Amino acid sequence: MRELRALGRAGLDLFFPPICLSCGGETTQSGLVCLDCFQHLHPVVLSCRHCALPVASEAYLNISGHCAKCAPPSGCWDEAQAAWLYEGTARRLILHFKYGDRLESASFLAQGMTASAGRVLAHADYLVPVPLHRHRFWHRRYNQAVLLARHIARLQPGLRVLPDALIRHRATQNLASLFHDQRAQMLENAFSVAASKRDLLVGRHIVLIDDILTTGATASICARHLRQAGAKRVDLLVAARTVKLADDSDRLHA
Repeated sequence: MRELRALGRAGLDLFFPPICLSCGGETTQSGLVCLDCFQHLHPVVLSCRHCALPVASEAYLNISGHCAKCAPPSGCWDEAQAAWLYEGTARRLILHFKYGDRLESASFLAQGMTASAGRVLAHADYLVPVPLHRHRFWHRRYNQAVLLARHIARLQPGLRVLPDALIRHRATQNLASLFHDQRAQMLENAFSVAASKRDLLVGRHIVLIDDILTTGATASICARHLRQAGAKRVDLLVAARTVKLADDSDRLHA
């Protein structure tokens, strides 16, 4: 059966050459990026355990693995990890995935997130995606964080996804151009934990899933609600970490 599948894939590749998820050029295998785009992926190899910003060496981290700005940590989660920096190929993949209906990118992004997760997924019980407000969901037709979580769960047997553990009650204005305090104010009372999921969260290790970490305002509020519902630990796993505020082209979409 395995040989037949391989033969079938080879036949499909002959008539329909696989294309790069990022640039659309030909690549060696479907679901991947071409060599040129791969070279413009910037993985986060060493980072602060709290804010997930990259550091040049462990000398920049304290004994808890936190950078100078995160001593003590300001967010409500325990540890955060990002697969890549939000630039180059990663930025293009996420924008295509999030706003261009390129759902085939979810698997590639999830693989990178899983590979970089380390301790974040090691003892996790549930994956909880950051929710969309229903109006945005109806417009987009999918929640990118839910798709990422489901692909990660397929790669990590035993992990379960709780796609509706968090509820977003209130739609907010475009947040990409706002600073952390402004975002926090806009998001106040925008989220809650679903009553039907509270018992599942008590005493559990939860990993919050999202596509991008910028100021951390949304993730912090979501993590705070999960903790208040009884979660023992809340970590954060994202596809990409910004190293500066989003530019104007992202503000049009975020």
